Amino acid sequence: MVSSCSRWGVASLLLGTLMAGCGGFNESPIVTEGPAVSLKDVESGTEVQMHLVVKDKDGDKITYKWIQTPEEPAGTFSSTAVAEPSWTAPEVTQATSFLLKVNILDGEGGALLSWTTIQVRPRQ
Repeated sequence: MVSSCSRWGVASLLLGTLMAGCGGFNESPIVTEGPAVSLKDVESGTEVQMHLVVKDKDGDKITYKWIQTPEEPAGTFSSTAVAEPSWTAPEVTQATSFLLKVNILDGEGGALLSWTTIQVRPRQ
């Protein structure tokens, strides 16, 4: 499995600690796997599959918002609102590293940002 990075906001963790005994606390979702791409180094036009597993201890409905950085040239997500979209690499003229980020929300104030990277090369 490809390693990735997950980050929770310090404010969210501090708030969770302060409200743990208040009864109305919402736990943020947690990433248990991924995000990861099926291939880490691809040619322009290649489609890769994202892998992401998220859990929410409160059972809240999870929503997703995928974006890429840099924004241009733009690759194409099959959907930006699902846990495991595919992404088609954009046309590049030189090797370019893309950060594929997902904002994960539980609708009750819990949120986190997680990401993975992929290297895109020009077509041969």
